Amino acid sequence: MIFSINNGDFQIWLPLYIIYSDSYIYKGALLIEALLTVIVLIFTVISGFIILTTTAFHKNFNSLIAIVILSWLFAMVGKILTFPYLIGIIKFENCNLTNPWWTSDVAKMIPLDNFKGAWPLFLGGALTWYYIFMMTTCLFTLAMERTFASFLIKNYENTPRPYLLALLVLFQQFIIFTTTYLIFFNKLQFIPIIIFLVVINTSAMIGFFLNRQYSLKILRLFKKKPEESMRNYTLAVRFQAKENLRVFNLTARVFSVGFLLILTGVLAIIIVTFDIIPTWNTPLNRVFECLIHLNPLIICPVLILSVNTWSKALLNIRLPLIHHLMLQIPCINEQPPPAGKVTSQSQKLETYTYFLQLQVAWE
Repeated sequence: MIFSINNGDFQIWLPLYIIYSDSYIYKGALLIEALLTVIVLIFTVISGFIILTTTAFHKNFNSLIAIVILSWLFAMVGKILTFPYLIGIIKFENCNLTNPWWTSDVAKMIPLDNFKGAWPLFLGGALTWYYIFMMTTCLFTLAMERTFASFLIKNYENTPRPYLLALLVLFQQFIIFTTTYLIFFNKLQFIPIIIFLVVINTSAMIGFFLNRQYSLKILRLFKKKPEESMRNYTLAVRFQAKENLRVFNLTARVFSVGFLLILTGVLAIIIVTFDIIPTWNTPLNRVFECLIHLNPLIICPVLILSVNTWSKALLNIRLPLIHHLMLQIPCINEQPPPAGKVTSQSQKLETYTYFLQLQVAWE
């Protein structure tokens, strides 16, 4: 919904459709969402802690993922601030139960003389926008980090490079704050926003795919021409290439789930915004809000269970319920294959490559 402040001096767009609802069904849905929020909070804190304290990838990549996961706390604060308005505890005049999710028609906007009296609603909406754009730009930032990893492939993995992490975080925050500002004050229309999100996420997937192809090329060279490869690449390069492939596999799983969630949310909002099926507007809006606020219920388990190191760290937390549930998942408890089952040819190749590198170093 969009508010017209001080007779049209400026406009504020909040990601809301329903406000002041007295419906018991709506209030019941909000109560269920509030209970699920407690579970989401537990998932988020545990996932963020595991990612930050357990080394599974380069520190920069781990940190970027943890920042995205923990940013859900902004959405939680935003929900708390807007909650009194959603159920009608706090009201102001000239506001209907349902309002257009977005409109360019000033007559359909909610007039408001002074927005200071409703600052919790607007602050909560701004925090929700912040989280939405944090989630929709995270793949692009992670793809940039992997691009740097490929560009600096000779020594990236054993070098912390905190300056690179700082630059990536600042760059992402610049995009998020700029986009949030333009959206919050309704300076961008609906269609350009959709195009922006499609372009930035498509670019991210192209970046991941190119990094994957580059890493596969290096690994093929090590297998086919080990002597020639040693003149161009070190074992650290080979390790980094494998790391890039692990990241791509993780990203593919999370992206598959995330893509379905984002696609569902975008389609729901398009239907609501353009009033394609008016009778579906309210339930589709609830679907969108739940996808934004409760997505860690799906994303966090997929993320943690996709990486064996993080899965084992989750077991070591020893929370009784989580520990019992994790023990029921076979993929986490699989024992590594016996050493004798490893292909002898692969062992010989790696040993040969290693000693060849030592020989070159001593010459």
